Amino acid sequence: MLLLTANRQTKFRPPSLLEFQASFPTGDDCARFLFEMRWPDGWICPKCGGVKYYPIKTRGLYECASCRYQASLTAGTVMHKTRTALSLWSLMIYFMTTDKRGISSVMLGKQLGISQKRAWCLLQKLRKAMGEREGNYRLKDLVELSGCFFGAPKQGGSRKRNKCKIQVLAGLSMTKEGKPLRIKFTVLTGLDRKHLEQAAEGMVAPGARVKTNGLRGYLNLDNKGFSHERVVGKDAGTSDLQSWLQVIVSNALALIGGTYHGVDPKHLQAYLDEFAYRFNRRHRPDLIFGQCVTAVVNCPIWTYADIIGG
Repeated sequence: MLLLTANRQTKFRPPSLLEFQASFPTGDDCARFLFEMRWPDGWICPKCGGVKYYPIKTRGLYECASCRYQASLTAGTVMHKTRTALSLWSLMIYFMTTDKRGISSVMLGKQLGISQKRAWCLLQKLRKAMGEREGNYRLKDLVELSGCFFGAPKQGGSRKRNKCKIQVLAGLSMTKEGKPLRIKFTVLTGLDRKHLEQAAEGMVAPGARVKTNGLRGYLNLDNKGFSHERVVGKDAGTSDLQSWLQVIVSNALALIGGTYHGVDPKHLQAYLDEFAYRFNRRHRPDLIFGQCVTAVVNCPIWTYADIIGG
């Protein structure tokens, strides 16, 4: 079991690399932890629902005692048919979840001794799992919505002078004490009313109190099940909500531009999902590794063709 540690201020922190490796010294330890995360209440046959099985240790499979169906730990998950050792998957999840700045595929490839292309593919699978998990939650209570732009270098152009702007809707929910709670991002194809309303309905739970700026695309949110408040004029950008949202969006911009040096527009949503996943679990970094493993084993199959859109 993964070690849980706390510092002198009793604030939770993730385990160090040495502590992590002590918890998972071998591939068998990684497999046992993966088994516990995928089947916390005991093994269940993916085909018939049976609960009795026979382990086939030589092949790493589990055979159902009822229907004889054989399944592996990774079958049907985002790791489906993986040829990457579970120990490398575990290290990759550790690096990705414990550093708030993220890790590039170049750096991960060097750390794990694999190619940059392979590292990027595995990271994209993790981002898919994080995005699927984030899709289960919607922002509640007091929510700030604001449109923003993320720059990405155009193909064949200068990184500094030739940039395209990608439209993104950012949403932030707040606690009763005025502290930021959860962040969500949705990449848009336009800032008109239709796109903004669709994105808002996907991000915000019905009945929430939504604050926006004076953009006319938000005018119809009252009719979408929200209590809508427009902040315009000199009051815009001065509230705690606005200031927190601006800071968090700036951090996301720094992640995209600093760690990854820009991303392809078609992959921007995945990178923003990664940022939101870590941010929304920032208060318990000691648990984020196990939570990410749970997200991975519950994420459906996502192949390289799916990643590149082929």
